[in-house]
Amino acid sequence: MMGTKLGLFVLLVLFVGVSVFAQPPTEDQTRLAEEAFEALRELKFDEAASAAEKLAASQPKSMQQTSYAADVLLRSGRIEPAIELFDETIKMRPFIKPHLWQRGIALYFDKKFDEGAEQFEIHREVNPNDVENAAWHFLCVAKSKSPQEAKKLLLPAPGDPRIPMKEILQLLDDGDMDPVIERMESVDVKTSGGRSARFYGHLYLGLYADAVGDLPKARQHLKQSVEFAPKNYMGDVARVYSNHLAPTPGPSEPNASKEDPENE
Repeated sequence: MMGTKLGLFVLLVLFVGVSVFAQPPTEDQTRLAEEAFEALRELKFDEAASAAEKLAASQPKSMQQTSYAADVLLRSGRIEPAIELFDETIKMRPFIKPHLWQRGIALYFDKKFDEGAEQFEIHREVNPNDVENAAWHFLCVAKSKSPQEAKKLLLPAPGDPRIPMKEILQLLDDGDMDPVIERMESVDVKTSGGRSARFYGHLYLGLYADAVGDLPKARQHLKQSVEFAPKNYMGDVARVYSNHLAPTPGPSEPNASKEDPENE
């Protein structure tokens, strides 16, 4: 998501031990935050989640510690405990709620669509130009009400310069996928900009397909998004999202293990 990256801020606070909100973290808390960070970089989500759970349970408690643990759990596919920690963060410091777009994504995965929509609505107060925020709000409203209602309530997000965000915003309004595809493919795939354009393009083509009920197309685009996914917050969200929509084995496959967004 564009705008303030609370997770990164929290990580820096934990690493340097400087905070205007709470006393510096302990050595154990700093170590656990570093372990979680490194595990995420290596896509070792079970290890990242384990470190985050220990960090969340450690003393003394702080907003930074709790929020960072929530971020790691969401990126690792542990949705319910992530939401619990985001909510705990808000209880500690209510002013932080509009900044927690991450919480809105977690609420979508937990099928709490009305709460998710509300989170993205208030996030726009602090980040009004983010097309991604408009897209996740669209998804929550489409799931809670209907795609038609989501179009009516589409959040404005002018001036997002990233490719292909302008076309994604238009897609949410008119449903035409072709301009998104043409724009993202206009950038050389061998460049970092080309990979980024395809990552975001496929992610939000998949999100739109999910919103309108075209599950096969949603799965196809999310799979392609993961192929271009960076090792960062939204890259991990795309991985969780792809697993979230993955089909589960039918009764004819008794020995198959159920696919779980927690196991990245």
